[in-house]
Amino acid sequence: MPTTWIDNPMSSTTLTGRLAFLREAEKLKDVLRSAHTSSGRPESTAEHSWRLCLMAIVFADQLPALDMLKVLKLCVIHDLGEALHGDIPAVSQADHPDKSEQERADLLELTRSLDAPIQAEILALWEEYEHASSEEALAVKALDKLETLLQHTQGDNPSDFDYAFNLGYGRKYTNASPLFQNLRALIDEDTRRLVANTGSTPENAMILRPETLADCPAIELLTAAAFAHAPHSSHTEHFIVNALRRAGQLSVSLVAEEAGHIIGHVALSPVSLSDGSTGWYGLGPISVAPERHGQGIGSQLMHAALQALQALGAAGCVVLGDPGYYGRFGFVVRPELVLPGVPPEYFQARSYTSRWPQAQVSYHPAFEATS
Repeated sequence: MPTTWIDNPMSSTTLTGRLAFLREAEKLKDVLRSAHTSSGRPESTAEHSWRLCLMAIVFADQLPALDMLKVLKLCVIHDLGEALHGDIPAVSQADHPDKSEQERADLLELTRSLDAPIQAEILALWEEYEHASSEEALAVKALDKLETLLQHTQGDNPSDFDYAFNLGYGRKYTNASPLFQNLRALIDEDTRRLVANTGSTPENAMILRPETLADCPAIELLTAAAFAHAPHSSHTEHFIVNALRRAGQLSVSLVAEEAGHIIGHVALSPVSLSDGSTGWYGLGPISVAPERHGQGIGSQLMHAALQALQALGAAGCVVLGDPGYYGRFGFVVRPELVLPGVPPEYFQARSYTSRWPQAQVSYHPAFEATS
């Protein structure tokens, strides 16, 4: 009978190192998330990862082109870096631009006792998930969002739990396939019932969500009105948004909707850097209905946009505007990043890595649109 065991046993040093890693990884069992279980206790990150694996197994027959062993490995590894510094809820991630960098550093610390091949495999899996660089990683990203939403709808959560946030959360990934879209639609039905039953969001309260095709005329009117009397404006911002959309360059396009009316909008699009750096985006235009200025709508759009940008695995973001305003969101002037033809004190950036490029920045040609 053929054996499935390796003839040469592992050295005691390697065994000891792997056991030490497993003991360290046990800390993930004590990392608590914002969601609660159906019995009312806080859910742990380890429990989230367990059911994520279960979801992958349950829907494996609908994902025949994927390497399911890799999918399960990604499910297990994706949040392992949280074992040392804990989980950051999705609603707060825009306030923690160093989240990815911190998790990677923690994962290095967590795996320090492992032999090099296993450590390298775990780090490579985490990087693959973090940057959504494979079909398997994209699927796990979608399932990760869906498991979170599912837990939110069945948990005995605190009375002030923000169910409405779920309606816009993670759509970039859950829109990736009919399977994920159909699962999302069913879970969203439960979310809407919870919103209505708990009164966590009044019927006419503002919600933030990705744009739809039906929103385009309203976004155009809103953007034109928002910049109609703005100083230092070309008054072509509504044309720019339309041109970016036609070119397929609206990486993020979020609207603020209240009582069926679009009262705010923010766009993010890729920018080019002369040193060849990739993963950088430009924020803007951002628009709020003139009669709604001063009500925090722009700030909410900013936080949601930056969170969406992090979900894309962005390296950084640039913006042209008032440093007093954008500084509140982590933007700073960096002399090594230059937008030709504008006062340098108004061109700001925010990096999601430890590296700052030295480059001239170019926006997409859509920013030259005049009609």
